[in-house]
Amino acid sequence: MSKSFELLCATGFISAAEQDELRGIALAYWQQGVLESNAKGPHRYRAKIWGTEHCTPFIKQLGGRIIEFFGLQGCPVDPQLGWIISLIEKGGQVHPHYDKYPYHDEHNAKHLRCNIMVDKENASGNPVIEGEIVDVPERAVWGFFPSEAQHATQLVDVERPRIVFQFGFVVPNDYQLPH
Repeated sequence: MSKSFELLCATGFISAAEQDELRGIALAYWQQGVLESNAKGPHRYRAKIWGTEHCTPFIKQLGGRIIEFFGLQGCPVDPQLGWIISLIEKGGQVHPHYDKYPYHDEHNAKHLRCNIMVDKENASGNPVIEGEIVDVPERAVWGFFPSEAQHATQLVDVERPRIVFQFGFVVPNDYQLPH
């Protein structure tokens, strides 16, 4: 089946040690209440960390690697969603939606989100883009345009939480994902 959306998935973007560090950060923030309940669904937690004390030097360094890898020099961090830590427990699910805001049209731009899959435990943690389940391995980064493609998750059926670090940017409409 050919994809009706643009996607770049690169396996092994982070090391096992970096995965452990990101997991530790997410779980500590969850226990400390930094990750808040997401009003859009039960068993979902998130924190917008861009520009806060929770955006550690390690997370900023990973953001720099994403900027380099995706060729995002000069592209601003998305002002609505920014950089997010997302954690979903068993029974949680992201409903199908788009992340398109008026400033995208005003600036002839679109939203690019580059996500690092820290933990998914099994296939129920895979993203769904334009109705298609996308197999994203742990430690991979995947980038797509949530302003242009409907996205969601399946009902997450895991013992340990699904953890994703999300890095959002505003890119020009003619931006192309690297090949």
